[in-house]
Amino acid sequence: MRILVGSDLHNNVRGNTWFCNLADSLRPDALVFLGDFITFEPLEFARGVLRDLASLGVPALVIPGNCDPRDLLLHIDQIEGVTNLHNRALRVNGFTFVGRGGSITCPSPTPFEEPDESFAAPLEPLIQGADVLVVHQPARGFRDRIAGVGNVGSESLLKLIAAHQPRLVLSGHIHEAKGLDVWGQTTFVNPGALLALNAAVINLGQHIQVDFKEGDE
Repeated sequence: MRILVGSDLHNNVRGNTWFCNLADSLRPDALVFLGDFITFEPLEFARGVLRDLASLGVPALVIPGNCDPRDLLLHIDQIEGVTNLHNRALRVNGFTFVGRGGSITCPSPTPFEEPDESFAAPLEPLIQGADVLVVHQPARGFRDRIAGVGNVGSESLLKLIAAHQPRLVLSGHIHEAKGLDVWGQTTFVNPGALLALNAAVINLGQHIQVDFKEGDE
């Protein structure tokens, strides 16, 4: 199964066009968007991106980011052709995807966040046997490092992953943490920010292969 993954668009029209053109040329089996369609507003921009993803004709699994207002969840559910994966599980091409949007508490308040202590709890009844964990917020120690600050990932998410060991964890949020890590049976991937024309193509089969894509800035 080939998955095209994007994250952290933050109102960028060029990034949206580039991602949709990439999807149109690659024809993946599924699209995954990891949140932060916008930076607080406007919702209409996010709705436009959702409509663009729906028009591509491949399954599109999306979650909100911490900078997306919570009302975005209602809009996702209203658009045919995209699936709201927030606190839900979905089987696609024989693989189980489980999703959780938003982030843990940030230094500056954002619309979609909550304390780390409770962040992973909604995933507990969903994650058993999951192949792919789709989150905006990274786990502690994996694709979560900010220069001059250190690791800012979720401890509760790390404990959940350690207990259930999904094959693949997709996260965004930390724009400069693009790349991959491997820990035991789990591969962690941050595709980079669509704001800077970054995405990732992942082949999910017996082995996991990751190809990072970059546009011309």
